[in-house]
Formats: sequence, C-alpha cells, structure tokens
Amino acid sequence: MAINDDPIRQVSHEAFPVDNPVLALLRDHDLVRKLADKYRNSDSAEVKKQAAIQLVQAINMHSRLEESVFYPGVRRVEPNLIAHFEEEHLAVDDILATLQGMSMDDPAAAPLVDEMLDSVLAHIDEEEKQFFPQLQHAAIDMTPIGLEMQAFEANMVHLQAQMSDQGARR
Repeated sequence: MAINDDPIRQVSHEAFPVDNPVLALLRDHDLVRKLADKYRNSDSAEVKKQAAIQLVQAINMHSRLEESVFYPGVRRVEPNLIAHFEEEHLAVDDILATLQGMSMDDPAAAPLVDEMLDSVLAHIDEEEKQFFPQLQHAAIDMTPIGLEMQAFEANMVHLQAQMSDQGARR
C-alpha cells in the first residue's frame, strides 16, 4: 500500500477544527467507512488484515476521544442519547480489547471485526442523524470542547508514537 493509499495518514494531516469539533468526528466516521469498505470488499487477505489493523486503531482513538472529552462536553444537550452512545461504546470497547490482543491472521479475528463494524457503523449513523443535528441547534460554544479534543488527540498520537518506538527497539 502506497502512503497516499493509507486513509489514516490522509486524515491526520488536516488541522483539527477546534471551533467545530464535530467536523473532526465526521472525518473519523468517513475514515472508518472507507476502511470498512476496504475490509469488506477486498479479496486480498493482506489488504483485509491491514484494513482491520487500521480500523482497530482508528476506532480505539475515536472512542477514547468521544468518551473522555466529547460526550462529557455535550451531555447536557441530550443526556439520555449520550448514555445510550456510551453503552454502545462499552460493547465495542470489549471487542476492541479482544482484537488488540490477537493477530489479525487469527481465524477468530474476522467475525469479531465484522461484529465490531456492524455496531460501529450503526452507531455512526445514529450520531450523525440523531445527535449531530440537535447539537448544531444547541446554544453551545464548541471551541472549548474542540480545544480539549485537539489536546487529547495530540496526546494520544504522542503516546502511540512512543509505544511504537519502544516496540521497534525491542
């Protein structure tokens, strides 16, 4: 896969929209959709493996960002819907934890990736169709949430890079 074909690298070069952090979440959603499409529509075992690895990374980072910063920041707009989203996240987090502990070559990985994708894609549709329009009409200054999300994401990327460097040294 050429660097330009790597959806994670394509997204990561864009500036974080601190004044409208929902745009960052929508970019993440688009990335997950592209990777899911690549995973589900490829006949190549290697392409599926790489897409699965990227999906696990992207969904994990996105989930941590929403759970730690976004949901607490916007909970007052629709507390029951946010609670529902958090429950959906817990189910996906369990699958993510299992997938992170196994090789994507393991035959047990494929059904877990499919289950994760079914849940995540349905969750994305719910957020985009039910919550984001409500949020757009709410009188919330999203810049403080966006700044916190930007800092959180930068810290996560930094930690991932450190862990990658440590793994490369072993």
